[in-house]
Formats: sequence, structure tokens, C-alpha cells
Amino acid sequence: MKRLFILFFLLFSFSLFMLSCASNRTRNNGSSVQDDDIKTMFETYEYVSNYNYFYTGYGNDPEAIVGIKKDYELVKVSGRVNVTNWQQFEPGGDKLEELVEAMKILERRQPYGYIINAFGGDQVGVMYTTSWGGYRSEIRLKDGSLISVTPHNDNSQYAPP
Repeated sequence: MKRLFILFFLLFSFSLFMLSCASNRTRNNGSSVQDDDIKTMFETYEYVSNYNYFYTGYGNDPEAIVGIKKDYELVKVSGRVNVTNWQQFEPGGDKLEELVEAMKILERRQPYGYIINAFGGDQVGVMYTTSWGGYRSEIRLKDGSLISVTPHNDNSQYAPP
């Protein structure tokens, strides 16, 4: 009986530990929600003035454009599979139009607009990117004001030089 109690206690403790780890992992995850108004905003070259704008891609083939609240710092994602190298640009010039048009022409997939939300649901940015199969964007908030965005959580390997 004592052995059974000890075994039960160990399993219960392990379960609580795993639950705690899982809840902390998702605490810093944000989300992206497809939104037609955001798509229209990008395709008419409009932008949110209190956002900083970035793009990632290779050469004349941008993979994604994001606008992030100025309270946040967008960080590069690097790893074995996912890589992004965000390049900041001023959206008020011709660069936004150039990037959007390149995505519409060069991509074989339809670009979509997304709202970027923090874990609590607060909007922290916008994104214009293509839908790659069933892959979803990965949004992570780190150390308060740092945010990482991986447009396609599969093989985001393209980054500007």
C-alpha cells in the first residue's frame, strides 16, 4: 500500500510539473489572425503610423512584410530550420509599394493580411505574407518588449543579404 501511495505521489508530482512547463511555454506565444482589411491596407499601400515596418525575403522576392508597434523590438529568428532577417524600412516612401507588388507578382501563392496579437489578444502588429500549405506563423514575445515573427513555421529560410 505504501508503494502504491509513493507511486501515485510521484506520478501526480510529475503531472503537475509537466502542466506547469506547458503553461509557461504558451504564455509567451502570440497569434496571427487572417484579416481582409489588413490585406486591403497593404495592397493600397496604407500603413499604421505608430508601427515600425520590416520585410524579410531574398533579393527581389520578399517573403513577408510586418508592421510592429513601436513599443516592441522585432528580433531575428535563427535556427536549424527557421531563419528570418528582418530589414527595417520607411513605409511612407516607394518601398512598401515595391515590396507588395513584388509579392503579388513573384509569389505563386496568394498573399494574405494578418493581425498579430500578443498572448492576451492585444494587437501588436500587422503582417502581409503568403499562406504556405498548412503552415502557420509563429509569434513569440520575449523579455517584455522583444518579439519574434516567423512568417511560415516550416522553412522560412530566405533573408536579405
